[in-house]
Amino acid sequence: MKTKTIYLVLLSFLLAACGTDATINTNAEKVISAAAEVADFDLPAGYSPEFTASLEGYTLVSYTPGDGHSHLYMIQSKKESDGEKLDNMLYQIAPGSYDPQTRMTVIETLPVFVRGQEETLVISEGITSEGETYRQVTVAFQGKGGPALLMLSEPAANWYQEAVDVFIASIH
Repeated sequence: MKTKTIYLVLLSFLLAACGTDATINTNAEKVISAAAEVADFDLPAGYSPEFTASLEGYTLVSYTPGDGHSHLYMIQSKKESDGEKLDNMLYQIAPGSYDPQTRMTVIETLPVFVRGQEETLVISEGITSEGETYRQVTVAFQGKGGPALLMLSEPAANWYQEAVDVFIASIH
């Protein structure tokens, strides 16, 4: 299985924030239930539940189309103060900025509406350790139960911005 950089970043965030062990569940119904606590949305075509992880006050859900390359993650914190941390993290990312650890370059930021609030969508592009070019969108937003972060990553060859836009617009 290929390295899941985004998964590791999110899981590291959760572990660092809580300092405890995660409870991971791969039951599809549990993933759907956990995701419904974050937001309602229309899942992109081909994606299905992968797992959910819970820590003290944090929930992570993962969906995948099963190609080993594409991933959709949502993380939500019950701590309102974490919303400011997420906003600050995304605010510091500017088009053209580069993160050598993830090999991602921000190519664009766009205003979008998520759950009725205007947010900033960050579009990045990078290269996997296998040399594959991929794209990623990230957006922080107010989930049903607290501040949330969404990350969607796919190979550039499979990227359809229109489908991403439809998915983002469906989050309510």
